[in-house]
Amino acid sequence: MRMSVCAVHALALGLLLEEASAQLAENVQYRPDQCLPGDKHKELASPEPEGPDYQACHQWRERTCCTAEFTQNLAHANVTNIDGFHWNRCGNLSLSCQQFFVRVECFYRCSPHVAHWALLQFDSALANLPVCREFCNEWFDACKDDLTCAENWITEWNYTNGENHCLEGSSCRTYRDVYDNGRGICERLWGDSFIYTDASQDDPERQCLTLWWPEGQPNPNALAITNIFEDAGATTGATTGATAGATAVKGTLCLLLAALAVVGLL
Repeated sequence: MRMSVCAVHALALGLLLEEASAQLAENVQYRPDQCLPGDKHKELASPEPEGPDYQACHQWRERTCCTAEFTQNLAHANVTNIDGFHWNRCGNLSLSCQQFFVRVECFYRCSPHVAHWALLQFDSALANLPVCREFCNEWFDACKDDLTCAENWITEWNYTNGENHCLEGSSCRTYRDVYDNGRGICERLWGDSFIYTDASQDDPERQCLTLWWPEGQPNPNALAITNIFEDAGATTGATTGATAGATAVKGTLCLLLAALAVVGLL
């Protein structure tokens, strides 16, 4: 039987883990206005006209990497999957938990800042992006009583016919049991995609990003990007391994929402 595209990608991504650990310092680079590659991303960040087609991720509309068409995927009261990647393999998420998955999805698809952390080996994904503590802690609190059969949502699935399924022998456990706290959910659910930082999103000298902020307010991550890359001397485009100053770059491959790429939408 022919191996599915998603299974081939999953195997290939797994083989990159060891090699990538030695190259993470190189993947962090100042890439202003660039977007991650993918058919759901623009090439460069630009405004997206507000209208009937733009239905979610409104915080990014003034300078976004996603299209209005994509936002329609997230505009439902009960979002259970994105192009075949299911969030509800242990039952539908609570609305509060689902809201955070939507926020992560919006950030990955729409943020004009994600590409600074693009992976060299798989540039539709990213590695080691520093996240402010508030978002991680609130994400955990929103999901702690929900259920999951996978700890690492990149690698711990059985991909069949382009969709993710619980591995044989796995069991549904609460997020509280699997991840313990905000650090755990940020640093383990999407592999090593995010780094939990002790920095606050309210600190004007922060070198961390938040994945969401109230609609109608300016993007607070612009200041963080300035702090990170000016301090590292990288705003002219030079690469830097000291991406977050006080937040040490961890040593393994991470793929933000690469599972979505695995199921064929990137």
